Amino acid sequence: MRVLNKKFAFTLSEVLITLGIIGIIAAMTLPSLIAKYQEKHWQVAYKKAYSSISQAFLRMQQDGEFIDITPESVDSNGLYYTSAIGENFKIISRYFNTVKTCFNKDKEDCWVCEEGQEGRGEAPEWKGCNKSAYAFVDYSGIAWALYNNNEYPIIVDVNGKNRPNKLGKDRFVLLFTSNNDNTNKYSDNVNTISPRIDMLSKDRWCPEGNCLYQTWILK
Repeated sequence: MRVLNKKFAFTLSEVLITLGIIGIIAAMTLPSLIAKYQEKHWQVAYKKAYSSISQAFLRMQQDGEFIDITPESVDSNGLYYTSAIGENFKIISRYFNTVKTCFNKDKEDCWVCEEGQEGRGEAPEWKGCNKSAYAFVDYSGIAWALYNNNEYPIIVDVNGKNRPNKLGKDRFVLLFTSNNDNTNKYSDNVNTISPRIDMLSKDRWCPEGNCLYQTWILK
């Protein structure tokens, strides 16, 4: 008597149900995984950018190219203004392998203004920029810009004109400051470039909240 071999298989409905469950799980987890990947990518690029400008600033000082940043004026809020900021920024650009410089009121050729956050405009988005401020793009596609040509903040966009162009995401705030001033306040004894302190609450310098300007450098 011959024994027939029985073959077991999933029915079409069982396969479809399984695929449906897998699809639901993927839909729930994929956005989170993509967000974490993007965050890690921006963090690594930010560290690279900070290392590059720190080295450029050090070489600039060693070459005797640094222009002393002594405040020319102080407003009622205690903020310093000096044209030496803009001049030093242009000198720093020479220590990068730049692909484009925008020093002639043509900032938008190097930098996304209207659709990018820069601490200007109005809450809650704080979009827009001073289109006369200086900017440049280096060989890796990282874009650098001044908030204003006579104020201390430097803003770096680690993926250039690509979105999201948001502070604390792909844009980060650096400051001309002093080694002896770890509060990142303006200083008339500038000898370094430092990341702005972390800003966890929503603010003009952190419209989305949770901007790890300093922590991401130290990690």
